[in-house]
Amino acid sequence: MARRAVWPGYPGSVASSTERTERTERTELMVHQRNATAAAIMRTIVRQGPLGRKELSSIIGVTFTTITKTVAELLELGALTESTPSTPRGVGRPVTPLDVPAGRRLVIGGHLHPESTSCGAYTLRGDLVTSRSVAATGRTQPARIDEAAELVTDVVAEVGATAVVGVGMTTPWAELHHGQPPPLVADVDPDALAQGLGKHLRHPVRVEPNVRAQALEHYWWGGGGDDVLTVLVGRSVGVAQIRGDELVWDGPGAGGLVSHIIVPGSTHPCDCGQIGCVKATCTDDALLRRAVDAGLLPPGALQRDLYPEEDTDGLRELRQARAEELGRVIPLIMSLVAPAETTVRGRVGTAEEIAACIDMVRSRYRELVGRDAEVRFYDRSRPDYWPHASAALALDRYLASPLWHERDRELRAAPVTLA
Repeated sequence: MARRAVWPGYPGSVASSTERTERTERTELMVHQRNATAAAIMRTIVRQGPLGRKELSSIIGVTFTTITKTVAELLELGALTESTPSTPRGVGRPVTPLDVPAGRRLVIGGHLHPESTSCGAYTLRGDLVTSRSVAATGRTQPARIDEAAELVTDVVAEVGATAVVGVGMTTPWAELHHGQPPPLVADVDPDALAQGLGKHLRHPVRVEPNVRAQALEHYWWGGGGDDVLTVLVGRSVGVAQIRGDELVWDGPGAGGLVSHIIVPGSTHPCDCGQIGCVKATCTDDALLRRAVDAGLLPPGALQRDLYPEEDTDGLRELRQARAEELGRVIPLIMSLVAPAETTVRGRVGTAEEIAACIDMVRSRYRELVGRDAEVRFYDRSRPDYWPHASAALALDRYLASPLWHERDRELRAAPVTLA
């Protein structure tokens, strides 16, 4: 008599299909929990500085045993380092501080500007390792993408591919154009940019609008709180909000969400058919159109021409009016999302024009909500302003799942030859 094969589910089998499913689910849950604990450890140390295991257990809210096991794995992978134990203040073992490695884990940030492409490498604490900037020569989207890929590849090669855990990239435009002015050469489609870079790089690539990168930079490296609204004024007016430890909006168009909110008192027509949209009133593109129409700037003038070294009364009047318009509409956005703090970024104008804008925001918000607003202007003083913000995108992605990144780091770091 032939022996019956022993299959899962039959008596005598190793495991039934139900048991196998439960075991697989348990295993996946354990992996997810381990990754979540590792992420919490890494994120806490990056935000708060070197910490001991007991401190991490208290802050994160998991057992000391779980912290110890996860830390051991992160140490083995090289994602964490141990410092010399500090001298104990009383009875007990000395605390061994855990920290992220200074130079063995790096993030790359890149930015496409209408006139240049820039890239920098940074430690997980945001310290600059190296940066480069080259003039933009490509006149098509594929050419600009190739320029960016080549520059990033050069920086990765300089710092060592095995040290890099991810690449972040920003572009200056966060939404589609509907009418004039036409897209600039730098207006590369984000999806095309991500796909193009992915063909040249083995490292994870994250492409986001500028304002989202700035919000993350402020959170991880700028001392920002865990409930901050970032408003970026430029060719568009974009918003991003950190709540908890995450960006609260995601998906296509994130960062261009306020273009068609109506600015109180504005009479500027928008190409969407409304009167007084943010896009038609408060953006640099709108300001540039008005300056050209008034004869203050010649046709073909660029965004930077709104802020000349030799200023004119006419441009100052335009910028002052725009500062007040921003001061009327930003409180409307704040009242919708109720942030604990708001930061305004961008090249709004002179110190006096910026102060007028912030004063108007505070006054109008008090009228609308009945309480004082925590709002300030963020000065762009770093020469590597945009690459630094872009690198925060890569950091945020790495810290969301450090074990996954570490396990595949050696494979991803293998060199790739540009086509």
